[in-house]
Amino acid sequence: LKTPPCPAGWSRAPQLPAADRAQPPIAAAAMGGKAGGGADPGAGTKDVSDNPKAVNWMQLARAMWTLWVPFFTDPAVRMKAWAMLLTVVGLVFLQVWAVLKISDQSKDMTNALHKLHPDQFWQHLRILVLITFSIAPLAFTHHVLSGALSLEWRRYLTHRLFARYINSDQAFYRLKMEDTTIDNPDQRIAQDVNDFTHISIFLLEHFVRDIGTVFTSTYTVYLISASTCYMMFGFSLVYTIIMMKCFASPLMRVQRRVLGLEADLRYVLVRLRENAESIAFFQGAHLEKERSEFFLARAVSAGYKKLLIESGYHSFLGVMEHVSRFVSFIPLAPLYFESTVSYGQMMQAHMLFMHIERSMFDFTRSLDKIAGLGAQAARIIEVWDAVEKYEQEQRRLDLSADDASTDAGESSDEDENFKGCESDSDNELDKVHVINLAHGSRERLVVSDLSLFPPSGDVPLLKHLSFAMYDQDSVLITGPSGTGKSTLLRVIGGLFSRGSGQIQRTALNRSFFVPQSPYLYEGSLRENVMYPRRAADLSAKDLNEQGATITSILESLGIGYLVDRHGLDAAVEFDKMLSGGEKQRLNFARVLVRNPGELSFVLLDEATSALDEANETVAYQMLRQSVHCYVSVGHRMNLKKFHTKQLMLEKMPEGGCTAQMLSL
Repeated sequence: LKTPPCPAGWSRAPQLPAADRAQPPIAAAAMGGKAGGGADPGAGTKDVSDNPKAVNWMQLARAMWTLWVPFFTDPAVRMKAWAMLLTVVGLVFLQVWAVLKISDQSKDMTNALHKLHPDQFWQHLRILVLITFSIAPLAFTHHVLSGALSLEWRRYLTHRLFARYINSDQAFYRLKMEDTTIDNPDQRIAQDVNDFTHISIFLLEHFVRDIGTVFTSTYTVYLISASTCYMMFGFSLVYTIIMMKCFASPLMRVQRRVLGLEADLRYVLVRLRENAESIAFFQGAHLEKERSEFFLARAVSAGYKKLLIESGYHSFLGVMEHVSRFVSFIPLAPLYFESTVSYGQMMQAHMLFMHIERSMFDFTRSLDKIAGLGAQAARIIEVWDAVEKYEQEQRRLDLSADDASTDAGESSDEDENFKGCESDSDNELDKVHVINLAHGSRERLVVSDLSLFPPSGDVPLLKHLSFAMYDQDSVLITGPSGTGKSTLLRVIGGLFSRGSGQIQRTALNRSFFVPQSPYLYEGSLRENVMYPRRAADLSAKDLNEQGATITSILESLGIGYLVDRHGLDAAVEFDKMLSGGEKQRLNFARVLVRNPGELSFVLLDEATSALDEANETVAYQMLRQSVHCYVSVGHRMNLKKFHTKQLMLEKMPEGGCTAQMLSL
């Protein structure tokens, strides 16, 4: 059973669908296509869901250690974690003790029955019933605490991943653009972490119960029959070796493949829902159905592989369980026939043998869970390592930026600083260094010897570009698609770094980025205009004053009717309701609502492409009154009158571009 190969252009997009809404449509632009295009970040890449990287036992042990140890050693949670864990272990041992007492009472009750002693029989039966019912509150408390431990562990791991994945270092963005080998990080963080903690606690408590059962019952069996004890261990050893060798590793590998392919199928269906309107207009249902069936076929094919391994595993397990029901009588029956042991002792030894074998079988009986646990640990640790690497890289960049900013001198006049894009063949590729300008500096942006490359490939977009911007400067970047206009904005914003050179820019807390396709927050109109700030941080008086300001700005932009229809504080799904032009004007309102002087620099990536010329004029007139220094990417002639300079980029046949700065 081979998983169908992925046709060209059908590679799985490896990331969270919501991220496409949350971020500007940069994938196509960064790769040389038009911003807002439908370029698939995963196009042309190997399908990592169908062929996950091999993980050896050492790597798996490291993954387990990394995910287990912090929860039980972090000073903030370790007291609670250990208290819950030790209580769960204690309750497991109490249940093991209860089972051992049940076996003792069963032996005495069986002997009394065999010897026709009714009084002793009923006495032992009453004790047996009492012990049996006493297990119920222990089992209830144990189940609640083990579930709570799993949930708290999940909360801890997920918080740690959130802190590294959703942060100011933009790890969620870099993971989408720079590492296409990690598919579906949303599923790994939300679902795999939950399953990992749940299965880990399940296996831990079963392991503790099994160890307790083996050690407490083996001694009793040994006293009755040493040969039975030896047979039991030999039987279990052979069984375990066969299970681990023939089923454990293959099942873990196929489980990882199944998890990835199931996530791919969900992703395709989510994209269908998120882009339902466009697909309906294009009459693309037949192609989407074909695509969905293709991913279903891959998931089902992987499911058959898993089914075959599991079928062999369960068949072998069933045979071994049936054998264990009578194999203990092979050494015990001769002892009973010789009257060396009583009937009750023989049945007690058989019962304990069954308990011990069940405990020793438990490890391999849970092989599917162990395989799932290993697959989930491997998938989680891939995200963990990736975001940790980004965090360390950002820390090093911050340190180097601090050193560089100490030595940075004052830039010269902008006309002297500007140099056109050169066409030499120097292909040295490094990281673009981005440094924040000091507050109060007269510069707003200084680009020095900047070369940019697309996410994949060695053909440059820009070569050795240098220019500077000061307060009151506004630059319009123009040029054909694929010259790196949008990519340049992303480098300035710190979202892309594949290239070389240095950028000194206004700090991000005094800058704002206005994308072509705005991200609309799931909340009220006020929350959308204020994004990413929170309305809860304002007092009632400030909220009233701000409400009047927001209303005035929206009316000036021609979308004041949104306040009349929905109010400022009602939660509305604006992303599904508003047109492209309404979204772009709402995006402008986010800039205009800022207090005077709060913003010093704005980047606009075709931010008025969905507006007519009249509304575009209104938006830029209001922007120019609010912020004096900004950079725009656009194609319309109407934009020139709102900028002081134009940076024209033109492609060269051998790759790269030429650039020319013009005064307007």
